[in-house]
Amino acid sequence: MTTGTAARDGVAADAVTPGRDGIPIGAAEPTGLVHAFAAFLDRTLSAATAGTAEVLTRRSQLPSAEAAVAVCVGERPPAWFARVARRTGLRPSFRGRAGREGPGRQRAGSVAVTVLDRWDPAALGPTPAAYDVLAVMATFNESDVVTGVLDGLRRQGVRAHVLDNWSTDGTYEKLCQRAAADPGITVERFPAGGPSGAFELERILTRVEEVAHASGADWVVNQDADEVRQSPWHGVPLRRALFALDRFGFNCADFTVMNFRPVADTWDGTRPLADSFTWFEFGAGVHADFVQRKAWKPQAEPVRFAATGGHDASFPGRRIFPYKFLNRHYPIRSSAHGRRKVLRERQGRWSPAEREKGWHVHYDAFTHASDFLWRPETLHHFGSLEALDGRLLIERLSGAGLPANPFPGEALGG
Repeated sequence: MTTGTAARDGVAADAVTPGRDGIPIGAAEPTGLVHAFAAFLDRTLSAATAGTAEVLTRRSQLPSAEAAVAVCVGERPPAWFARVARRTGLRPSFRGRAGREGPGRQRAGSVAVTVLDRWDPAALGPTPAAYDVLAVMATFNESDVVTGVLDGLRRQGVRAHVLDNWSTDGTYEKLCQRAAADPGITVERFPAGGPSGAFELERILTRVEEVAHASGADWVVNQDADEVRQSPWHGVPLRRALFALDRFGFNCADFTVMNFRPVADTWDGTRPLADSFTWFEFGAGVHADFVQRKAWKPQAEPVRFAATGGHDASFPGRRIFPYKFLNRHYPIRSSAHGRRKVLRERQGRWSPAEREKGWHVHYDAFTHASDFLWRPETLHHFGSLEALDGRLLIERLSGAGLPANPFPGEALGG
């Protein structure tokens, strides 16, 4: 990773001051997130390509020809980007700011950043008609959202196979009705012999591995019935984005988790999730929130990820795309839904063996005294992807700077 020095030619108010060991300090502390982002990119790229990431902080500074990604701090005129494109082929892919939002959504400072690279989905030509992306979805009692989530996948050009874990709320019946009208959706009940006494996640995920390997799909995405998955590029559907990764030489995609939270009891299941929930927090509670390698290109041998709780698809020759896709997660949707799901349908059904492995801890803090509502001042407002980029671009592309990041040293540019 190459880091720049302070700008002294009036480039922008976002120019940074290098501290000890060349790491930015002081009022421009969020620039440390840019260095953390570059370190994240370098680590990912080193396992996939020979490219490197560079941080550019001076107007006169240009990326080297070897750079796969350049992160430009501060504003630059259009002519600067045109010069970079002519010299290196790097073009602006993302524009926004890097900076933490603190309590009450007050910025703790932020810096303008532009991410340049050579990965342009628009330059690839049309996606082949036969290009096949399959979502494998496990579900249990998600009748209020499952149809909408499936509709969203189909709009993105993705077919779906659903494993229903013997739902009791009408989810399975809705799935069968939806599948009867759409050959791009298939359904099975799992386990085939009937419901088990406990929620056995590893057993379900092993079945996901089997379905994925036998699918013949170009890509497989593992997701839940309360998740909406998006590509990192504005307006690029999931199927198109995965085709682009394929053409760019990558075979695995990671995700940034955004947990959308209810701030009032207004959910009735009649409106789209995106319209009903606009307040979110990044997944940042456990290490697994930062390991979300849940989309992959099937290989000659089965891809294994059940042993990690479905968080890390592992296979020889894995090449993870350096920008994280988005996982918009809607796990709790009202007070009543939270009490039913967490207190009655989840906490009492965890597999004891999986609990011993440290799984299924994310609902432990909830009790019968919990109201399952969040205060808006503790959350981020989504608005739109463009608005999010204008505040927290680096965080959503990489997870750098978020609480409990499993690579905390990189928050200082290490």
